[in-house]
Amino acid sequence: MYIRILILVIPAILVCNASRGQTSGSDPVYMAGESLRYQIYYGPVTGGEVTMTLTPAKFGEREVLHAVALGYTTGLANRIFRIYDIYESYMDPATGLPVKSIRNISEGSYRFYNEVLYDRDSNTVYTLMSGRNEAPPGVMDMVSAIYKLRDTMSVAALSPGDVLEMNTWFSDRLYPVYIRYSGPETVRTRMGQFDALKFFPVSEPGRVFKGDDDITVWFSDDGNFVPLRVRLNMLVGAVRMDLIEAEGLRRELQPMK
Repeated sequence: MYIRILILVIPAILVCNASRGQTSGSDPVYMAGESLRYQIYYGPVTGGEVTMTLTPAKFGEREVLHAVALGYTTGLANRIFRIYDIYESYMDPATGLPVKSIRNISEGSYRFYNEVLYDRDSNTVYTLMSGRNEAPPGVMDMVSAIYKLRDTMSVAALSPGDVLEMNTWFSDRLYPVYIRYSGPETVRTRMGQFDALKFFPVSEPGRVFKGDDDITVWFSDDGNFVPLRVRLNMLVGAVRMDLIEAEGLRRELQPMK
């Protein structure tokens, strides 16, 4: 569940750049060898971790970037309800778009596994679960969307209150995601105090979350645009995910003086 929450709330912000046709410089903000680690908190109690790694790989004869997002429970939470979720994305280094994605879920007794192949020429996806499906141009899986976001992120043309929309492929279907921009804010984590950009992804009341404003995500406003914190007010209580370790960044993550 932890990794699902993280990857569901982040990539919607991509639309703020796609709609303006902005591109990044010659080098993306991320690079192979990057590693991010997050701690999950239930109040003061730690309950799990999320890691995100990026390495060079091959897809057939094609050079790709292999992104892996792993979420798992620890300690007492692991004894009560074990979670071990893996999301993978094989991305074209030139475009950041996925050529293949994998979702491998283990939550208690629940299991889910699916692979998705992306055909950009025909605007289709092929999945193990449902075969061939039509998809809009540029559709992404959730993990590749996080990296694409960081490479193109800019909120200069956004005003607080703007609501954004994008399409992703999730749970073997086209999944529209909506998000509201709140504005700049300072956030303090275990790694220090940072200038950040604050967003409210729109959730589905009556399910896991209480209402539309009960998910908040902050990104570093420093050229890295890494997710610093995700806060969730869930029906079962409040959950927080904080970045606690960052290695291999193209630019050093520097807290405020």
